[in-house]
Amino acid sequence: MERPEIYQHVIDALGRILVDKDPIRDDALITELFLDTQDFEQFFSDLQTDFGIALPLRIKSELSDLPDSADYHQMTLDGFVDVIAKEMKEKRLAKR
Repeated sequence: MERPEIYQHVIDALGRILVDKDPIRDDALITELFLDTQDFEQFFSDLQTDFGIALPLRIKSELSDLPDSADYHQMTLDGFVDVIAKEMKEKRLAKR
């Protein structure tokens, strides 16, 4: 799956969670999405199922605790798509 397809899956997953949303910008910070802990759990679950990967626990934990996360409070959606693409690449390489 190419990066544009990954990005669209991420946007679709957010769209299922965010009922009243403004258009999601490419450079939107994850903190701007106003997801609560349950929303993040659903978001991560949907993406892990869609992509067949396990997102790193540290990232999931810290993103769920935004805006208190020192490491990920400035992560953009594009940055998050990069994390997913990296995990998918590592999964493909591990299968070889």
